[in-house]
Amino acid sequence: MDLPSPTFSFTIPSIHDGCKLECRLYLPRTLQHIEQPPTSITGAIIAHPYGPLGGCYDDPVVSFVGGELLDAGCVVGTFNFRGAGGSEGRTSWTARPELRDYLSFYGFMLQYLHLLHSAFAPKERPPQDATPGIRLILGGYSYGSLVVSHVPTADAMIDLFQSDTRTASPSGDIGKTAKTVATRSIETLHISNPSSLDDASALSPGNTQISYLLVSPLLPPVSQLLTVFSTLSLNRTSAQGRHIASPRSADQLSTHRSLALFGDSDTFTSARKLQRWSDELAHVAHSQFQYRQISGAGHFWREDGVEMRARHALREWLMDM
Repeated sequence: MDLPSPTFSFTIPSIHDGCKLECRLYLPRTLQHIEQPPTSITGAIIAHPYGPLGGCYDDPVVSFVGGELLDAGCVVGTFNFRGAGGSEGRTSWTARPELRDYLSFYGFMLQYLHLLHSAFAPKERPPQDATPGIRLILGGYSYGSLVVSHVPTADAMIDLFQSDTRTASPSGDIGKTAKTVATRSIETLHISNPSSLDDASALSPGNTQISYLLVSPLLPPVSQLLTVFSTLSLNRTSAQGRHIASPRSADQLSTHRSLALFGDSDTFTSARKLQRWSDELAHVAHSQFQYRQISGAGHFWREDGVEMRARHALREWLMDM
């Protein structure tokens, strides 16, 4: 399936400069009229390709990847980077503002999923076990995969959004929107006797599991051209006056459960380079990185039969989550 009409459409401000970003959220059928409260909730973000070349959240690859995630039971979120679709602003030359755009929606999804999971929780909560209550797949296609591969750790993200308690700030507004959409979701899902969102406990890194999904990832030199050869990182102080550490993308992709999905006929990055990059990540000690190379597939996944093979590879990966 492809992505249907969104369950909710809304905007959030970017933590970079307050720029308004268009967002969509899709609720899976598995959450509707459930008989037993789920022990965990899985969400997924799929970021779109390069805006100046027509990329936006209506992209057909975003749609078929998002559709598979939705069909697998994920709460799927998409958004438009600055300058794409109806989002404010213009595409930058460095991708640093776009990285903070992604972090803005990442922060929204963390808080939204936490609130939704809290609503399902019984009033008398059992002792915490080792099962993560929230699973979040950080995904992106093409330019979107370049951005997502440089996001900070979940610990840093949770600290960033929980430490900024200002009522008039982008992160504060994002938190309010997360609560509003969670409240509307509870009504849409007909959750009987939901726990109060006001009583939800604080976000916890120990209750959050992160995975990565990179579709048609971009490697040098194309990735460098899209960032004007600058380092795509957040090692400098954030727009909120806080220092955000930016880990090595290779460390994050190997440490967390990750999938790279690409074709052997990609016109932006050669199959040999993608294969070498993937093999290196997969052979890191204790690596959780996996990759699937689809025969005959180009960067845009328009060749005959390649979309179905990509869907199958994605379903196999999702079945093991």
